[in-house]
Amino acid sequence: MPIWLLLLLGLALLLLLRKWSLLRLGSSLPGPWAFPLLGNAQMVGKLRPEFIFLVFTELRDRFGATYRLWLGPQLWVFLHTAEETREALHDPTLRKAETFLQLEPLIGNGLLISHGSHWTQQRRLLTPAFRPILLRSFGPSVAKHADRLIERLEATSGAFLELTDPLFACLLDAIVDTSMGGRLETQSVAHSPIIRAFHRSSQLLFKRMINPLLASDWIFKRTQLWRELSEQLQVIHTLMDSLIERRSAQLQQEGDVPRRSLNLLDTLLLAKIDGEPLSRKQIRDEVNTFVFAGVDTTTAAMSFVLYALAKHPEAQHRLLEELRQLQPNASMDLDTLNELPYLDALLKEVLRLYTIVPTTGRQTTRSTVIGGRKYCAGVTLWINMYGLAHDASYYPQPYAFKPERWLQQTETEAASFSYIPFSGGPHVCIGRRYALLLMKQLTVRIATAFRLELRPDEPELTLQAQMVLKAREGIHVAFTKR
Repeated sequence: MPIWLLLLLGLALLLLLRKWSLLRLGSSLPGPWAFPLLGNAQMVGKLRPEFIFLVFTELRDRFGATYRLWLGPQLWVFLHTAEETREALHDPTLRKAETFLQLEPLIGNGLLISHGSHWTQQRRLLTPAFRPILLRSFGPSVAKHADRLIERLEATSGAFLELTDPLFACLLDAIVDTSMGGRLETQSVAHSPIIRAFHRSSQLLFKRMINPLLASDWIFKRTQLWRELSEQLQVIHTLMDSLIERRSAQLQQEGDVPRRSLNLLDTLLLAKIDGEPLSRKQIRDEVNTFVFAGVDTTTAAMSFVLYALAKHPEAQHRLLEELRQLQPNASMDLDTLNELPYLDALLKEVLRLYTIVPTTGRQTTRSTVIGGRKYCAGVTLWINMYGLAHDASYYPQPYAFKPERWLQQTETEAASFSYIPFSGGPHVCIGRRYALLLMKQLTVRIATAFRLELRPDEPELTLQAQMVLKAREGIHVAFTKR
């Protein structure tokens, strides 16, 4: 037998032995038929954004249990129940799925994708920047940016408007203002380069994440996709660096003047680890993580909030009745907003029905047990948050818009980890209260200023999963001043 053939057989045997635990686990799980070597990569690679999360949910319904997909030699396992989700999100041996590491060109080793001692250190460092007492102080600043948005909506004179760009500009201005002390004023610019850079970077990064052929950095960095992404990232990084330097200079001028509160950027600039300040790249990574994740998710969430109000006039009317009880300027007070039960129920139902981040993933690093099943190292565990939030066993009439379900505690107490719009466990989103503050303020101010309407013949939204859940044709709403 030729030596080359012996070597080839030897390598194949070695690969089989190394992957034996993975192969045995995969063969024990239900799942669609997989091609030899390719697995289900062809099926996943061909899925359009509007079908990705729906196919995962359809497979969940079809197999009625935790199921698997093969992407070449990679084993993906989709967890089925809220209990499995709870165990996975609390398992300290799991890391973020390797797919999310492909966000590194934009957010570096920021809190979203870091792990281990670095994540623990950064989480502890950033937590004071999200204290309720600090969030309360953001009310007037957010209101200022909300008022500018309302002026833009008034200028439409009741014409139908696609919501994404005006909401994105408003939220980008508000988040950079309150978290970094920066003034972008993108609401005053017709075609903002920074907004385009964020949108395009998100699209390009997502294209890579769903293409198994681009998983290798070596391959990806030799594509036109990478060259275009680099151009967009340069715009973002240049802006963030300038904001960081400007704020650093302001803090140096202030010297030792006592500060009542520190925003996110202040916290990072003044922090020291082992006696050393953070590098500018470390600071930029955390700032980019917060701004990128915060603006994109909150824009998507607010788009669906306004769509739901326009689609369901009865919900709009009920919310308005609750808001009429407020005193002037009460929309700037966080404590007052948190005491509005229907507003809270409305937002919870929007975040359930339109699951803003449809899936999240974890990677096994060693043998662990979840849901009574033993997983070896090297498995990607996917949590189908959209599927859980639309499971009839947790939510009767799961595709119906029913804010009142959140006013009936018995319906939502059974499985808390079926509803995790901000993830859960130790890695729950650090900015969740901040995001809800933004959403509540914008919802209250817009709902009291305008009557929201859809076109009479408006078709159902075609949802698609990109970085976040979006409507394929956008969301168009008319705002008529009350």
